[in-house]
Amino acid sequence: MNENVSCLILAAGKGERMRSDLPKVLHSLGGRPLIRYAIENARLLKASNIVVIVGHKAPLVREALKGEKVTFAVQREQLGTAHAVVCGLPALKRSKGLLYILYGDVPLIRPETLRSMKERLVEEEASLVVLTAEMKNPSGYGRIVRDGRGEVSRIVEHKDAEDWEREIHEINSGIYLVRIEDIRSPLRRVRQNIVKGEYYLTSLVEGLLAEGKRVTTLKADDAQEVMGVNTRRELADADAELQRRIRNRWMEAGVTMWSPETIRIDAEARLAPDVVLHAGTVITGKSAIARGAEIFPYSVIEESVVGEGARIGPFAHVRPESHVAAGAHVGNFVELKKTKLGPGAKANHLAYLGDAVIGSRANVGAGTITCNYDGFHKYPTVIGEEAFIGSDTQLVAPVRIGKRAWIAAGTTVTQDVPDGALAVSRIEQRNIPSYDAKRRRKVKRV
Repeated sequence: MNENVSCLILAAGKGERMRSDLPKVLHSLGGRPLIRYAIENARLLKASNIVVIVGHKAPLVREALKGEKVTFAVQREQLGTAHAVVCGLPALKRSKGLLYILYGDVPLIRPETLRSMKERLVEEEASLVVLTAEMKNPSGYGRIVRDGRGEVSRIVEHKDAEDWEREIHEINSGIYLVRIEDIRSPLRRVRQNIVKGEYYLTSLVEGLLAEGKRVTTLKADDAQEVMGVNTRRELADADAELQRRIRNRWMEAGVTMWSPETIRIDAEARLAPDVVLHAGTVITGKSAIARGAEIFPYSVIEESVVGEGARIGPFAHVRPESHVAAGAHVGNFVELKKTKLGPGAKANHLAYLGDAVIGSRANVGAGTITCNYDGFHKYPTVIGEEAFIGSDTQLVAPVRIGKRAWIAAGTTVTQDVPDGALAVSRIEQRNIPSYDAKRRRKVKRV
């Protein structure tokens, strides 16, 4: 069970059915490219070598995986799955042990299932384990053909299958676990399919059996695990399943969700127990929501941190690099961008706060905005502890509001305000007597 593990991830295909200029494996699912799910599984399997087979728009895939500890191999012509593996083997020429063959467009496989494949291979002393699944409608998938003893004898592609073979509901997922040394020789003997001109990895089964090697299978508990993403519709189907899993996982961990089917949470977001999420909440990226925080309906939190007991929304937008500290409030139609809201601070109504640092227990009135952009550069606004910002205030950055400073309603602040001071910026009010009567007489004459 302690054999060295390597992973080969096939990601060279064009994905024509996606109708996209973007490589299929770079389409986003749960806030990350499809291919990152395969790479994450490889890491969870503690793979010592991760080889990614690239081809179509390879530079884009390389860039998307920048910083990952992977080796790239190139499949210049897409001549089938067996050909892709042959292209990747030179990167593993010094490797021994076990090799998982995964796909960059199959994102829903659980690491537990992959570990079970390893257990099956070791228990049965096999050279290859095929991950299979039972499907009600297996059209388009290769079928697992078994002999009289129930052992796998071959895999037949749907288009090559006879009528009785098409009645088989156990399908080939294309995901294999093999002993590297056992497949090198059979791979060299894989023949090109006459119709499609491709080399199918399914031929490995017959090749290994012909050498007297053992081939076995593991059936996935849920067929959705082996769902491939080839179209936009399948991407949406995969997203629905992924969101269901994510929500269930967090609810089991102590998060309350109201109308959970309306809530979206990215795969890398983190939530603590006793967080409450209301309908329509969207949490993206590596956002972190601390214990006891409550996110009210239709609020969006992007790549930000929400502290313990904080309250967000409804209809609030917390944009990237913001930090809402413990006990702070972000209310109706308030937008934060790259802003730190201190402990107990409040911005409860209709405000835009960008590039700001707001001290603890400060109060930001309705209609307040930080004027942080001059058309060329962004500038900071700093608001001190316990400052009171009156309604309809414009804070023209760069500007600093002192501790316990007061800003009168309707003020445009263009200079720093000292601690404890009151800033007022208004024209003097004039009341014009009898204006209504004069106006009405003028209108009648017209």
